[in-house]
Amino acid sequence: MQWTAIVNPAAGRGRTRDLLRELHAACAASALEIELQVPTSAEHGRTLAEQAFAAGRGVIACGGDGTVGELAGVAAEADGLLALVPSGSGNDFARHLGFDVANPLDAFAVLEAGRIARVDLGRAWAGGRTPADPPTWFCTVASTGFDAAANEWANSVRRLRGTTLYVVAMLRTLATYTPRRFRLTVDGEAHEIEAWLVAVGNSRSYGGGMRVTPHAALDDGLLDVIVVGPVSRAKFLRTFPLVFKGEHVERDEVLTWRGQVVEIESLDGAAHDLQLYASGDSAGALPARLEGAAGALRMVVPATAPVPTVAIDEPAPT
Repeated sequence: MQWTAIVNPAAGRGRTRDLLRELHAACAASALEIELQVPTSAEHGRTLAEQAFAAGRGVIACGGDGTVGELAGVAAEADGLLALVPSGSGNDFARHLGFDVANPLDAFAVLEAGRIARVDLGRAWAGGRTPADPPTWFCTVASTGFDAAANEWANSVRRLRGTTLYVVAMLRTLATYTPRRFRLTVDGEAHEIEAWLVAVGNSRSYGGGMRVTPHAALDDGLLDVIVVGPVSRAKFLRTFPLVFKGEHVERDEVLTWRGQVVEIESLDGAAHDLQLYASGDSAGALPARLEGAAGALRMVVPATAPVPTVAIDEPAPT
């Protein structure tokens, strides 16, 4: 198969831009035919992916979770084959699948090994959009509340990256943020809650290894939901470090659900324009609807990935 590598040079706060020469060299040295493209915008990147899939080529997403989620959505809609080079800040989707995120160029060896799997994705509609409109696809976690506010600040910072950036963003946000009221509906069952945050996971982690939905799987078609209730700032701060091992879900103040359709609505009125962030990027303001899309993505994965191998032309589950 011929491939098009689509590189987001801004991914990883410049990490991917620094790797451009090495990415060119890796593409040239590969036993596969790989054409490298550096789009001028996210929209241009989507167009390049659409053109590649229409021509029967595979696409290699070179960047972080936002880039991968964006191009994974294009792949899902075209039923194209996606590979990735994890060169972003968090790389949590790649981490869940067993890629070596410390050595992103090792992903070219995974590409040549050629194990293909069907992997779940999430899709979201927010900012006034409905399922009649195109969704925002995401590969990792979508969230609102405290961590969405922290994510918004983190996206404005260029001097930090990875887990350090997210920890600093959360500590900074903690000083001013207060819990909000939500209506959370999971597969038709509604709950009115007060919470610091609501996180909906397709995969296990965000923020470079923070296992916020530690039991999420990429082959069950479901979304894992966690809610951190309205505890004091001091208790929230004590609970926060447990997220790195996924142990926060054992605390009484953390509630969990699992379902295929999740709806989130703010009960605090227009004064709080709460945003939904999906794979690190804004998906729009609440209310939001999120769905698990079983096996939506055909993808080249490492031999150790926790998803079953499929035939290259095996259709997605209906």
